[in-house]
Order: sequence, then C-alpha cells, then structure tokens
Amino acid sequence: MTNPSDFTPQPPQGSGPQPVQPTQPVPVQPAGNTVPPQTPGVIPIASGTPNTPNTPDAPNVRNKKTSKLAVFAIIVAAVFLLITFIGVNSWSLLAFFALLPVLLSGFAVYTTRKDGKAQGRVLAWVAVGITVVALIVGGVGVVRNGLEAKASHDAAEQAAKEAAKEAAKAKCDAYSWPTTDLTSQLPKPESAKGKIERDSSSAFYIKVCGTDATAYDNYVKALQEKGFTVDYFKSSSVFNAKNAAGYSVNIRYDSKGDSIMAIYVFAPDDSSTSGTSGNGATQNNGDSGSGDASTGSSSDADFKAAMDSYESLMNEYADFMEKYNAGGHPASMAADYAKIMVKYNDAMKKLDAIDENSLTPEEQQYYIEVQTRVNQRLASVGASTAQ
Repeated sequence: MTNPSDFTPQPPQGSGPQPVQPTQPVPVQPAGNTVPPQTPGVIPIASGTPNTPNTPDAPNVRNKKTSKLAVFAIIVAAVFLLITFIGVNSWSLLAFFALLPVLLSGFAVYTTRKDGKAQGRVLAWVAVGITVVALIVGGVGVVRNGLEAKASHDAAEQAAKEAAKEAAKAKCDAYSWPTTDLTSQLPKPESAKGKIERDSSSAFYIKVCGTDATAYDNYVKALQEKGFTVDYFKSSSVFNAKNAAGYSVNIRYDSKGDSIMAIYVFAPDDSSTSGTSGNGATQNNGDSGSGDASTGSSSDADFKAAMDSYESLMNEYADFMEKYNAGGHPASMAADYAKIMVKYNDAMKKLDAIDENSLTPEEQQYYIEVQTRVNQRLASVGASTAQ
C-alpha cells in the first residue's frame, strides 16, 4: 500500500505541451562592474566621483580675494619697464629703480602661494616676468651706453695725450712753498715739484707731482698729527678732515701719470665772509680782486643748487627705505616711490651737467662733502636693511 505522503504528482505522459517546473530566479551580474547591494534610503555614489566632504578644515579657494599686492606689483613693474626703455645710464641707477619692483613681485609670489590667504598667483608671476624683462632691457642699455662712452673716452684721451704731456711739464716744475696762515696749517709735501693753482687768504690749492702711494699715506698721517682729525674720511685716494680751529683740508690722489696729489685747504667759514668796518661800510675779507673767484656767481649758485637737490633726494630716499623696511614693506607707499623717481631724474640731470674739471676749490670741497655725507647715509640704510 502506498503512503500518501510519498506521492509526487507526475506529469501526464503522452503528447501535448508539458508543464514547466517552476525554478528559482538567478540574478544576472553585469560584466566588469559589480554593483554592491543598496541600502534603502541611501543614494549611491557614482563611480569616479571623489567623496570629499566640504569641511571647515578644507580651504575654499572661492573665498580667497585677489591679492592687491600682486596687482600693485604689476603696476610698479610696468613703470620700471617704461623707465628702462627711456634709458638707464649706470648699473647703480638700474639697481635703484629695480629695488621696489623686485621686492613687491617677490612678496606677491609669497602671498599668493598655495596655502596663502589670497589668490592671484598668475598675476604675481606676471609681475615677476615684467621685472625680469625690465632688468634685461636695462642691462642691455647700460652695456650699450658703457661701450659708447668708452669709445668716446678713448678717442678724446688719444687726442689729448700730446697736450697733456706739455701741460705736465708746466705743472711739474719746482715750486716754492708759501708761508701763509693757510699753508702753516699743513705739513710740507715730500715732492718739490708741482704747481700752485691758487693762493689766497681763504683758499690754497696745489698739485704736487711725483707722489707715490707711500708718500700719500705719509702725508695723510702728518695731517692727522697736526690735528686734522675732525669729521675725517680716508680712502686710498681721498682724505677729508677739519681741525679744531675750523680749517678744512681735502686731498685727492691719482696714482696714474705723474702721480698727482691735489691739496686743498680752506680757512674757517667766518674768515671768508663779509665783515663790517667801524664806519658801517661792508668790506670783503675774501678774494675780491683775485680774478678767479666765483663765489656768488650764477654758475656757483647753479652748482650748489644741483648738489643740494642731489643730497636732499638721497636723504629722502634713505628715509623712504627706513620707513619701508620698518613698516613691513607696505604697498601703500607706492605713491611716495613714484615721487622720488621724478625727483631723482631731475637731480641726476643737474648732476650730470657738472664738469668736475672746471670746479673751483670751494666747489670741489662742497662736492666732496656732499658725496661723503650721502655715502655715509646710504651705508647706514644698507646696514639696517641687512639686519
């Protein structure tokens, strides 16, 4: 007897369509990519999309402002480029004009770095590029001007050699050392050959020939032993000093040719100014009637104005650099820099027009004093910048 629980329905035998047995559906997986099962309520992340949360720690570039320093650096660099196209005559002048553009473009690159507070790195590098181009243009101009000046100088020097030989014979004759109040302040030079260019109560000027470097050093030491140690400046070719009585001496030494040592000595200021006689009339204690005095002339006034303009400019430039360094290189000082550039061009034109060979002893003294003060001031600014 068959157990009813063991009975399994069998399909009917014979012809005709056969019923299909139900089967379990099998999910089909796409080739290449396996899609993980999705959790209801969660939006899947598309393949290839970075899952980077926008947290406060991640810098948002859109919130950065364009660097004003970079924009300002481009403007200053463009002005520098324009100046180099106009013409720069010396390396020192090129360095003077390049200082601010180089500083601004460098700080602009630093400010716009990847983790900086401002954007505009492209602008910063544009400023750097303009500055580099200006330096190249200015350098080419300086080299070209130098070659032209050298060619002109060589031609003039060659043409003047014969005349210089005759002049050397005349100025290197034996001289007699005068005995005056001015010359008594000085030691007598070792060489007895030279030419006295000027001898008056307010100034004495002599060119001494045949003075080597050792003789120059010995003469400077002798001057210091006689008391010329006030506000002194000494180099291998220049010596400036005053003594306690107010007399000032300037020495300029040239080792070329006849080894000339030019000696200038000047009386104190109050001894060369106008005095008043007992009857109220004004009389001149200086060199009136000497024929070569230029005090009070228009040329002397123009010379002094040029030197004063130059010294005033360099003092203003030194003040600017001290303020610029102390303030952390503020971009707001660009207007002051532009004003200095205008004054610099005017002062340099006046200074270039001065012929040093035609200066009087008084003008030579003033020229040396101004240059000494300017060099000392710029040296102090350079020292403070390096610290």
